[in-house]
Amino acid sequence: MIQKAYTETSIGQCHYRFREGEGTPIVFLHQTPSSSLMYEEIIQLMPQNTCIAIDTPGFGMSDDISGNPDVEDYGQSIVEALINIKISDFHLLGHHSGASIALHMENEFNHFVSSLTLIGAFLATKEEKDLMKNQTGLDWSPKEDGTHLLNAWKLAGDILGAGENLDLRQRETLDAIRAEASAKQMHHAVWGFDEIEALKKTKTPCLILCSEDDVMYPFLNKAKACRSDAIVEIIQGKNLEPDLDAKNISNLLMEFLKKI
Repeated sequence: MIQKAYTETSIGQCHYRFREGEGTPIVFLHQTPSSSLMYEEIIQLMPQNTCIAIDTPGFGMSDDISGNPDVEDYGQSIVEALINIKISDFHLLGHHSGASIALHMENEFNHFVSSLTLIGAFLATKEEKDLMKNQTGLDWSPKEDGTHLLNAWKLAGDILGAGENLDLRQRETLDAIRAEASAKQMHHAVWGFDEIEALKKTKTPCLILCSEDDVMYPFLNKAKACRSDAIVEIIQGKNLEPDLDAKNISNLLMEFLKKI
């Protein structure tokens, strides 16, 4: 059974989901503007493993973070939460912005991280990021006429990829509305982080996954240039791979971890 709990950190309460199992725990970091809910299906498919899915500060049921945090701030907060719950050796998996945080954590806290799995890593140059920044236009900040709710619905269904899966679309819409301000903070942090250099610095065994219709797929070709020994696999699910290709991802992850 997946359980839920909180732990105190220097920036407030951190919420997480967990299921106890055996061996080295797997820590899951979600994308923006989702929450740890996106990993429940994968966790259910890996009953033998201890799994911990964190709500990043400002997302899900974790407290908000003030100011203009950078990726390093998010990583530090998550490490603090893990230390508080006595987790100091773990496999790390991150999706989109969660992959950016995971890269920083592997670089700065390498002694904690046994392996690194990235789904849809943002392996873009500064120039590519600047171009994407100018093209990012969907806004779901509150509007008096309620049109922001439709924008969040479009985000979940059309951009993230929930499509006609109404339960998934509803969940992602609610997560997006909760994290509207936090998403802006996270996007600002990710624009300023160099995932390419961070991946080059990694030392732990690395699995890199991405769907061909993921917004990050155009950058996947840089993965082998950064880490020639990384395992790179194409998966399914647009930008919601952990939900829409959960069985395949769990199988790939279990096979990867067996080799470590």
